[in-house]
Amino acid sequence: MQNVREVHLNVLLQNIDLIQRQNVKGLKRFGRVTCTTAHEAYTNSATREMLGVTLHRLSVCTGPERYSRSSYLDKEPLLIVSNDEHPLKEQVLRQIARVCPELRIQVIENLHYEDYKKLICRAKWSLTFGEGLDGFFAEPVWSGGVSFAVFNDRFFTPAFAKLETVYPSWEVLMDKIAADLRRLDEPGAYERCWRQAYDLLSELHSTDRFRENLRMFYRGEYTFP
Repeated sequence: MQNVREVHLNVLLQNIDLIQRQNVKGLKRFGRVTCTTAHEAYTNSATREMLGVTLHRLSVCTGPERYSRSSYLDKEPLLIVSNDEHPLKEQVLRQIARVCPELRIQVIENLHYEDYKKLICRAKWSLTFGEGLDGFFAEPVWSGGVSFAVFNDRFFTPAFAKLETVYPSWEVLMDKIAADLRRLDEPGAYERCWRQAYDLLSELHSTDRFRENLRMFYRGEYTFP
């Protein structure tokens, strides 16, 4: 370490819930400390103040250009489901299966990523029980699918609350999702619903935008110095 002129530690913040009560600024005793974020929702001055270190918007290295997209007519009656644990998960899936018996439901597990990408290109629908704005929401949309979630203001930006497949609570989702699956299962409604989510996600994420954010990080042009 005697020949190292500077130690720079960067914390990759990808889940705001997991960093609560962590002493990030305590790392300053080892050198310079920064934090880069994955979600726009917590890339703000409040997070900068909470952490006590420089905060920079990095996002994730993904976007619609990385996915094959299929249209409604090429989709299968398939609902993919995130493998997250949730106390209402079994109840929600039972209700969907009862109202939509023709729909195949597949919880994603033990699947190679490239096989997952092929699967979401075929699936009409996706439901995430995770943080909301995660891969189980975004990647199916970029593949031409319609995704369902419950609004979580720690990860979603406010605009996502206006989407008809992003519900304000799990109680509302349980009440509406089966009917919405039937209502949206026709080309016009499906295209309209998909396009709204696709445009929102594509405004936030692209490979080029990520690369520019990364360049700014290495130039020291931080979002919240």
